Amino acid sequence: MNRKFVLWVAAVGLMMPCRSLAQGTAGKIGLLNVVRVITENAEGKQAMGDFEQKVKTKRDELDRKNNEIQELQKQLQSQARTLNDDSRAALTKSIDTKTTELQRGQDDAQKEFGQLQNEILGRIGNKVAPFVQAYAKEHNFTIIVDISGQNASGVIYFDPANEITDDIIKRVDAAQAPAAPAASKPK
Repeated sequence: MNRKFVLWVAAVGLMMPCRSLAQGTAGKIGLLNVVRVITENAEGKQAMGDFEQKVKTKRDELDRKNNEIQELQKQLQSQARTLNDDSRAALTKSIDTKTTELQRGQDDAQKEFGQLQNEILGRIGNKVAPFVQAYAKEHNFTIIVDISGQNASGVIYFDPANEITDDIIKRVDAAQAPAAPAASKPK
């Protein structure tokens, strides 16, 4: 995950009321898989589906370029004895140029899609934060811990009954669902 996302999670945790901890009483801890909340609510599913389609399109384009390079390499190998020096040099230069373009394309795609994924996670994460805060207050949680991916590395054990991920997904989806159409007026 990116730093902005981790900072968002930390900010949510800091905004939680900590009165009971300050008074020395045990606090109630909730467990949340933030990545699941972001990617499994309706908006997240749509955004990640669009993202995956863009990735697939770019991957297909890069695969075509790679196949073109492989064909040129086969051509160079099969015709190595029959090509004159100038033709062989031109073909080698073409392979090198296309290989460089492919590498740049792969690097650019990786950077572009990393930024796009971070933008999606950040945008939807910012929309989810108020739901997490409201849920925590309603259910008297002192702190919510992110158990997704690498963020869960500090969690050794947790009781699945304390996980609130599904509840948060349902709330986000319910808030984003279009209002029921108004009853049609009788004629």
